[in-house]
Amino acid sequence: MAYEQLPMVEVDLEGLLLDLDNYRIPTHRDDEAGALKYLFASEDVLGAARLIIREGYFDNEVPIVISAPPIGTSPRYTVLEGNRRVSALKALQDPTVVPGHESQVRALLKRYAVEAENLPQRIRVLVAPDRATAAPHVARLHTGISKRRWSRDQQATFYYSLVDDDTTVEDVKAQYPDVEVARFMKMAVMRRFLSSVPFTDHSLREYAAGDELAMSAFEYAYRNKDIASAIGVDFDKEGMLLPRTSTPEKIATKLPKKPLGALEYLVGEFRAGRLNTRSPEFKKRSDEHQPFVDRLNGVSAPRAAAPTQPSPPSASPTGTSPSSGTATPSNNAPGSGGGTPPQPPQSGAAGGTGSRGPNHPDTKDTLDLSGLDYENVPLNLKLRYFELRKISLGNLPISAAILMRSVLEATIKVHFEGSATPVTGELSMVFKQVASSYGQDKSLRSTIGAIQSGNAHKHGSIQWFNLLAHSADASVTAQDVRQAWKVVSPLLRHLLRPAAQPAPAAP
Repeated sequence: MAYEQLPMVEVDLEGLLLDLDNYRIPTHRDDEAGALKYLFASEDVLGAARLIIREGYFDNEVPIVISAPPIGTSPRYTVLEGNRRVSALKALQDPTVVPGHESQVRALLKRYAVEAENLPQRIRVLVAPDRATAAPHVARLHTGISKRRWSRDQQATFYYSLVDDDTTVEDVKAQYPDVEVARFMKMAVMRRFLSSVPFTDHSLREYAAGDELAMSAFEYAYRNKDIASAIGVDFDKEGMLLPRTSTPEKIATKLPKKPLGALEYLVGEFRAGRLNTRSPEFKKRSDEHQPFVDRLNGVSAPRAAAPTQPSPPSASPTGTSPSSGTATPSNNAPGSGGGTPPQPPQSGAAGGTGSRGPNHPDTKDTLDLSGLDYENVPLNLKLRYFELRKISLGNLPISAAILMRSVLEATIKVHFEGSATPVTGELSMVFKQVASSYGQDKSLRSTIGAIQSGNAHKHGSIQWFNLLAHSADASVTAQDVRQAWKVVSPLLRHLLRPAAQPAPAAP
């Protein structure tokens, strides 16, 4: 293909429009305010703004745009590549465009007041003639090593966006022969399907439509035909939902009651952490698979036959023992004094056949703090643990989450107090020492990574705690708090362990 140089122009920031079909955004946003809100919450645009204002805007990689309808004589462009950078610049120019992060942006502008004077009002952009021309270049930037890789969800949205009246799935396969296009199509249509399912639980719908439920995990469920059938979905060989005459969104809105119930159960199990990519329920040869499918289909498990009780010795009509001829009173005769019939074992009896263990932590209205040794921490921190243990998740989920954040930050400070590396400051600052000290510990590596690097939708991450503490739009449920506790508690357990005592000297 002959080289054809694309024009580069300088544009006012006001003339740049965010791409509402941006592949980073799993579901379509209706306006730029919604796109800004999503990108700030999920794509660390605040971090990009911090780098820009601290180190300056450097256009070594200019945004890729296409023309948009102008307003009067002012040209406008839609940003296909560079939405994070443009979002950061827009917020630094006018913090009110991101109400949930306005105070943080203003704090940056105040802290770097001198640097803020040099922020650009106009930037250079590369103008592509259309989306089709830009698409391969944008994809190469995000699937290579020079850029942050797209998630599978984002890649799926990209490939799905290429299909239109003039481009079939087969055309996309021909254009990207090394890509599992049908698999990505399934991910994309299932995301759109889930975003329109009329879940009875609104928080479950938000979870299913958001990026917290990764399609790379959920596909382990729907790629089983029997599970897919139970939740009311059927795919063709190209990965598209049937019937093709309808859309994923319309299919979802007309979902019958039975598959809707199955889908709510399935998504709820993912949200509770009881299902994941390694769950045996998704493996057809496992013992757990068929009972799970039966549960989705509403088929009751057959009751186990009651154990046969030994028959009592037959008594003669006169109550005479056949062996001795001696009259024996019947156990059921009034006033016989022959004792009481044997009683079945009580379900709560220790060691009985029907004994039951403690309730599952997710069924309680409070957090399970068992295993945490906070007896010897300073009094005020101990009181916070006591309050966290008693707080009602159903009535006060936001309070529980914010108190959990306080407990985590204070425990870190107490842990390093008196050490060679004492820490002060906010959670993100003090957590750097945790990562430095224990980041290579195999038992803590994933926990530390989830807390430090998780996005605002990762329960228990620093971004999630910050969003709840600072955004008036943030919401949280009891189940969200439980999920956050599962992330945070292993680290707290480690930080609360008493320091190892030196071995006594040999006599």
